[in-house]
Amino acid sequence: MANEWRIARVGDLAHSVSETHRLGKERLIFLNTSDILLGKILHHRYSETRDWPGQAKKSIQKDDILFSEIRPANGRFAYVDIEADDYVVSTKLMVIRARKDQVLPKFLYHFLTSKKITGWLQHLADSRSGTFPQITFDQVAELEMPLPPPSHQAKIASFLDEIDGKIQRNTRMGETLQAIARAIFRSWFVDFDPVHAKAEGHDPGLTKPVADLFPDCFEDSELGEIPKGWRVTPIGDLAEVVGGSTPSTKEPAFWETGINHWATPKDLSALRTPVLLTTERKITDAGLYQISSGLLPAGTVLLSSRAPIGYRAVTEIPVAINQGFIAMRPQQDVSNLFVLLWTEWAHDEILSRANGSTFLEISKAHFRPIPVINPGPAVFHAFDSIVRPLYLRLVANERQSCALTELREGLISKLISGEVRVPGTVAGFEEGNLQP
Repeated sequence: MANEWRIARVGDLAHSVSETHRLGKERLIFLNTSDILLGKILHHRYSETRDWPGQAKKSIQKDDILFSEIRPANGRFAYVDIEADDYVVSTKLMVIRARKDQVLPKFLYHFLTSKKITGWLQHLADSRSGTFPQITFDQVAELEMPLPPPSHQAKIASFLDEIDGKIQRNTRMGETLQAIARAIFRSWFVDFDPVHAKAEGHDPGLTKPVADLFPDCFEDSELGEIPKGWRVTPIGDLAEVVGGSTPSTKEPAFWETGINHWATPKDLSALRTPVLLTTERKITDAGLYQISSGLLPAGTVLLSSRAPIGYRAVTEIPVAINQGFIAMRPQQDVSNLFVLLWTEWAHDEILSRANGSTFLEISKAHFRPIPVINPGPAVFHAFDSIVRPLYLRLVANERQSCALTELREGLISKLISGEVRVPGTVAGFEEGNLQP
């Protein structure tokens, strides 16, 4: 029974590993804190060890838990579910190795990465003096957790894995949908494939109404050859470009009982897809009044304008923003999905116009003149009609993933404590079929 489960210290169930990798090969796989996110290892690329930074030292193995020592609430953690002899990780990553005779590694992983625990660790990090909010394994070791029998640990871990699996499948589908949208954007507006096809007398592979929108020849422009009849215009002519600000955080009237979404680049940094459904903080109407751009409508394209430049998303909610954004409200005949995909394609051009001594920043004044292809309303409409269904599928998947994440976090402590039994399936979980 749950009330018979003993309470154990994490330090008695696991230890921190700092084994130095022997680097016996010229090419291995290096993981920094930015290379893991929300349980996943983001790349498996080999690189030359001679080019690695000094912090590339630690050896890892299967079933280890990787956890960033810096800003623990940012989701930079992963479970090593592969043979990892060729992997080396940064000294900024905590390597937590479960004592398997005491606890199931995956059960411990789910406990340590629950929102309640990462939130507490972030609180400890913020209270520590230093350059960055940072934690140590000594702090993790002091955490206490219920320890059910191994069979219960396995059931709980398997159930939570099933939820994570659904979220990861949605993420992979999102990546596929984005790749398709990027390919269409590049084909139409970078490589001009339909125009080349018509110029060579080939079928462009589009429906006749859409194919008829493309010319069959080119003309010179400041961006080189572009389809005849198309124009080059500043991005500021295709979208109204605005910024935001931060109401005084010392004034409770601007923040307490806030009802208006207020975004910072941090809200975009952890997004699985370029879709903004919510924000970490909200402001009151009085706080909103302090921001000249006000509440931006759903459909606005956001681009982080500094530290770093390049986080992007379409807002699915009305939102106010801080000073770390370029916000674009497309003109009536311009597709916001065109603008979103353009900001990704034009990333290097945007960076080239940024400046700053402490960190690079692109100002609104330097952003508005950036030239962009303008094919006219008919082509924008045709592009949107093809790409919009992909985006709507992306939004639906992201809403489901957010709902699963919220439900998972609401349930995880109850499962681990034994307050509720493990449902037979995730479907049972979603339908609320939980038993105490």
